[in-house]
Formats: sequence, structure tokens, C-alpha cells
Amino acid sequence: MPTNRQLNKAFMLRNALEVGVRLRAYRHANGIRIRMARNAMEMDTDGWSIAIGYLEKNGPRLEIWLDRFSGHKLRKLYAGVFFSKHENPTTVIKHVQSLWPVRTITDKDTVDHLDLELAMPLRKSEFKSPVLERYQNGPSYFGIYHSTLSQKKIDSGFCQRAVGFFEDIAFSLPNSRTQGEDRNDYSKTENRKLVASHVRRERSGYLAAECKIRDGYSCQVCRKNFEDVYGEIGVGFAEAHHIVALSKLRGPVKTRLVDLITVCADCHRMLHRMTGVPNDIKKLKTIIRRNKK
Repeated sequence: MPTNRQLNKAFMLRNALEVGVRLRAYRHANGIRIRMARNAMEMDTDGWSIAIGYLEKNGPRLEIWLDRFSGHKLRKLYAGVFFSKHENPTTVIKHVQSLWPVRTITDKDTVDHLDLELAMPLRKSEFKSPVLERYQNGPSYFGIYHSTLSQKKIDSGFCQRAVGFFEDIAFSLPNSRTQGEDRNDYSKTENRKLVASHVRRERSGYLAAECKIRDGYSCQVCRKNFEDVYGEIGVGFAEAHHIVALSKLRGPVKTRLVDLITVCADCHRMLHRMTGVPNDIKKLKTIIRRNKK
């Protein structure tokens, strides 16, 4: 019978593969090179890591971890970018406005008993923001920890957060292509000319994932949850909607989690046929209630 350690490692590998598959589906748009490592490496943080690809050709490495570095008793999933000691993470993360603020960790923040871990464990709020690790004469890491471990084979919430995180970084790089309008978190019916000037700043796959997790993947208009309707294939499926449409924005405005709401595909399309203001949500709820009578 497999030990808990073996089960943890297998769980990490399944989720790493899932993240790689999802990123590969948009590889032509995001510039990420998916090259899954053959084996996971055992780390000194009582866990494992595996490389799943690179930011652009020969760029910083994308990795998935499962370990106890966060300072908590249970191992936590982690998705991050590895920078060698010759690479400067600031050149990448300074462009990712949607992923700040971060906690910065250095050598003085860690302790090494039997395994390396944080002296002060990550707080609950810090699982929602990226962490920058900068070590003297060593590599750097920029990534996100996931607070819970799913009881299922694939943790959909972690995979969505990881994909959104990696894509936000890739799309923010100076030489990246503009995010395609087929990125399914947002509607194609927005004014394309206006959206083009905002798209790098305003669209965040990471925030969209956080929005869906916050709302339990349930439509905040009609309350539909795709898992309840479609079973397993509906797990983790929903869309994120800007409460104020991108076409209404003027000048540089940073999208925050409170600016997004989770909706089903039908309500999303209906909202984009309306005026693009916060009151649209209340109006659409009223329309749905009336038509159910």
C-alpha cells in the first residue's frame, strides 16, 4: 500500500502535468515553452519539485513544488519561476502589476532543522499574493503557494491559479504578444480598439482564478454552478467578469480582485449586451427572477 509520502508525490506530479497541459493549449499566444522534466527532484524542504517549462526560449524556468517550506505542518503546492543566481527576477516581476504586493524572503527568514522552512509561517493572507525569495549568492524564486490540498486527484483551484500566474508573467514581458481575445475569461464583445490599449494592464488570469475560487465557482447572478449541473466535467468551470467594462476605462487603472465577479457563460454574454456598469448585475438578477415566475 502506498505511503502518504508516495501519495503526496504522485499528487504533485498529476497537478504539474495538468498545469503543463493547460499552458501548452495556449503556447502560441503566451510564448511559454512547455518541456516537462522526466522526474521530480527531492528537495531539502521535505518535498519535491519538477520543471514544466520556460518563459520564452531559454528563459527562467517554470516549476511546480509540493513541500513544507511554507512553515505549515502539511505540505503545500507551489507554482513559481526559478531564476539562477545570474538572472535578475526584478527584470521580470516589475512588469507584472496584477501580482503585487509580495512578501520578500531572504536567508534570514529561514531555519534549517531537519529540513529548510520559514521561521515565520506564511499567513493566510499571504497565500493569496506571490512571494519573492532572494538568497545571497544563490537562486531566486517568484511564485505562489496554495493554502489547501484537494482530496481529488487534480486540484482545480491550484491549477487555475498556477496557469493564471504563469500567463500573467508571460503576457507582461516587454516582447510578449498581446493577450488574445480568445482568452476565455473575458468577452469578445467589448470595444476592441479600447480594449487593446488596456489589455496588458487589465486582464489577469491569476485574478480571474482568485475570483472564481472566492465565489466557489458559482455564478453570482443566477447562482448556477457547473459542477452541480454537469458533474466532474464541470469542476472548476466558470468565467470572470469585469464589473465595470474595459471599454469604460480611461487611463491607467489597476484591476483588483474586488473589480471582478464570477458568472456563468450565459450571464456573462448577457452582461456584455448591457451598459457595462455595476448596476447591470442587479438588473440582470431582476430579469432572471421575473422570467422564473
